[in-house]
Amino acid sequence: MLNTALTNHFAAAVFLLTVTATAQTYTGNWNTVKTLAAATEVRVTTADGKTRGRVDNISDEGLTLRTATGQKMFARQDLKVVSVHKQGHRLRNTFIGFGAGTAVGLGIGYANDCNTGFLCGLGTAVGGVIGALGGTIIGVAWPTGGWREVYRP
Repeated sequence: MLNTALTNHFAAAVFLLTVTATAQTYTGNWNTVKTLAAATEVRVTTADGKTRGRVDNISDEGLTLRTATGQKMFARQDLKVVSVHKQGHRLRNTFIGFGAGTAVGLGIGYANDCNTGFLCGLGTAVGGVIGALGGTIIGVAWPTGGWREVYRP
C-alpha cells in the first residue's frame, strides 16, 4: 500500500517536471529577433555591458539600435542577450487595488461598525474610503512592465 502511494507520487512529480520543462521558452533562435518590429524597445547585453534602444534594422549579421546617443550596430556573435520591454499594467493594477481595497475596507468597517454604538453606518463608509485610498496607492505602486528575454545564443 505504501509502495503504491510512493510510486503514484513519484509519477506525479515526474509528470509535473516534464510539463514544466516543456513550458520553458527556447531563446536561441535568431529568427525570433528578426520578427521584432521597427521601433520596438529592446535591451541588448554584450560583453561590454547593457544598451537600451529602439530597433532600427535587423539582419542575419546583427542588430542596429537607435539609442539616446545615436545609432549603434551590434554584430550577432557579440550579443549575449536580447530582451524586449514588456507592456506595463499600471492602470489595471490601480483598478484592482481600488476594488480590493474598497472591499476589504468595507468589510472591516462593517464588522466594527455597530459595536461602537456611534452612528451605525459611518464606520462602514469610513472603512470603505480608507480601504479604497490604501488599495489605490498600493495598485499604483505595484511593479509593472519589465523585460522578456527573446534571444540568448
